[in-house]
Amino acid sequence: MAIHFYEEGDLSSGFHGWRVAVMIRGKRYQKYLSLRPPSDNVPPELWKRYQKTRAEYYDARWSMRAAAVKYLDFIRTEHARTKPCRGVGFQGITLGIGTIGGGQTEQCYFQVNVPGNPVRIAITEHQTLSRAWDQAVTLWGETFGIRPRDIEKKRQTPPTPEQFKQLRKHLNDEQNASLGVGVLHHVYAEQRAELERNKARIRLKDQPVEKDELLEVHSRLEREISKYMDKSRARA
Repeated sequence: MAIHFYEEGDLSSGFHGWRVAVMIRGKRYQKYLSLRPPSDNVPPELWKRYQKTRAEYYDARWSMRAAAVKYLDFIRTEHARTKPCRGVGFQGITLGIGTIGGGQTEQCYFQVNVPGNPVRIAITEHQTLSRAWDQAVTLWGETFGIRPRDIEKKRQTPPTPEQFKQLRKHLNDEQNASLGVGVLHHVYAEQRAELERNKARIRLKDQPVEKDELLEVHSRLEREISKYMDKSRARA
């Protein structure tokens, strides 16, 4: 982003005035604002102020556009240097498997890429994938100045356990790591718990109702109906 002023004689083309230029997603936008008045009826000093104002306008306009595009790219696309199987669909957070803080045991984690001080948030017995993701997204939002509504959207779409499974396979196959399947244990904890809940619901649904239970329900309904009828007759 730049405004550059050329004095008369600086360029062989004879142009003198302001040049405003910006690169947005690899495309150059530029504007030349000449100090040569459109006619002899326009005072040179007035024309100079006018063209300078236009240069500042285009600079501000394109600066805002570049900032908006940069922000949208940050929350919608992965960084070009993101390593395979580590991306989460946007910039600032990546997946990882390894040791944390000098520990000896490999863990699955989310890494918030805080400039100069990346933070690893592990998925553990006491912190599920969803909770770790929530913590990571909160820190991501605070670190990079993300809008609350965009933070909430990311919070609702955590990576799946299968993404960590793919990362483990990639590290073993391509980087000669020796990560056992046990490293994924805590990543799948929520899925296992949900399967158990579904099984319990199915068992409860299929469990036959005892005759005594039916009689108890029937008796309770009769008592409630009788009370209702007594109250209705009393009001009459």
